[in-house]
Amino acid sequence: MCSLEVNPTRIKVAVLDDHPLIRNAFEYALQHSNEMVLVASCATRQEMSAVMKHQEIDVLVLDYLLSGSDADGLVMVRSFLSHYPELKILISSSLESPAIVQLVMQAGVKGFIGKSKNFSEVAAAIQVVASGKQYISSDMQFELDKSTEQDRSMVPYIQPREVTPDAALLIRVLSPREIEVVRCYLDGMSLKQISEKYMRHIKTISGQKQSAIRKLGLRSDAELFKFKDYLK
Repeated sequence: MCSLEVNPTRIKVAVLDDHPLIRNAFEYALQHSNEMVLVASCATRQEMSAVMKHQEIDVLVLDYLLSGSDADGLVMVRSFLSHYPELKILISSSLESPAIVQLVMQAGVKGFIGKSKNFSEVAAAIQVVASGKQYISSDMQFELDKSTEQDRSMVPYIQPREVTPDAALLIRVLSPREIEVVRCYLDGMSLKQISEKYMRHIKTISGQKQSAIRKLGLRSDAELFKFKDYLK
């Protein structure tokens, strides 16, 4: 069963993670908590979507990468928030990357916690997010600040490109593998799904996407969508 007992006086926490050990850890850690209660523990997006139809949730702890056919965290964040705009989401991930943090925070999540953290910090993050504030660990904030400073230093050397009638010519600077990765990404596939489709490591897929962004003179994943019509 995905749904668990509800205690309305505590922060209602739901966990979406495909690893049973993670779900068990939450169940064990929160069963005697005075501040929080675990109302749902699910392995798939479909299970969690079904729970949300009848269960009120204060904070959803969401694994960024789910196995199988589930989309990556960014797609799930947008999907959940489109249906439940008041939902507070805390991303949990073993991919502790400043780029991922920036993407999910821009998409509307309230916090990010790496899976390398102990549960006391996870619990603190849940409480901060439940209060409506944003949570990012101090070490991740340091990495974000460093990344932002590096991006700022490169701005004078990178001229953002506008999509013009000659945009199709820009695509020619991409390698065939970069084109196939970007095409799949723009079609809604997660990096994990692209990795499985082409049998290449997810880090290779991510690197090819980032290389395409740099070659096109873009500054974010969102700007890739300007080129979607030219990649069909």
